[in-house]
Amino acid sequence: MKTLVVVLVVLAVLGGGTVALVNHFGGWTTLTGKAWAITYEVSSQPAESLVDVTYTESPTRYRKETPQNVSVSKPLPWTSEVVINAGEKAQVTATPKGDQVLTCRILLDGVKELASATGAPGQKVSCDAVTGT
Repeated sequence: MKTLVVVLVVLAVLGGGTVALVNHFGGWTTLTGKAWAITYEVSSQPAESLVDVTYTESPTRYRKETPQNVSVSKPLPWTSEVVINAGEKAQVTATPKGDQVLTCRILLDGVKELASATGAPGQKVSCDAVTGT
């Protein structure tokens, strides 16, 4: 009987310590885990030279944080796979260096198209979609 009481006390202390640590480092409510696998695509006609691309991505899928903007200069066609937390805006914008016609797409899980757009010759193109909750 004495051993059972000792085991129960140890379990209670460990459980209480775990709750205290989780609450200290962000709490239960900040660990969402709800995130979307997003693929950004940018292509052009004609496919040439570099374009400036800006897109959003969530820094982590486990905390509710606003997506960050990332800017790169890349040759086309260009794709990037990122994570966007639930309820946040996925966005990609591309600016041509010449008179290219750019097209952008946002795909869910690399398959389902959430947004697409084609710009005028030499003009910026932008796609955006808000992820579900």
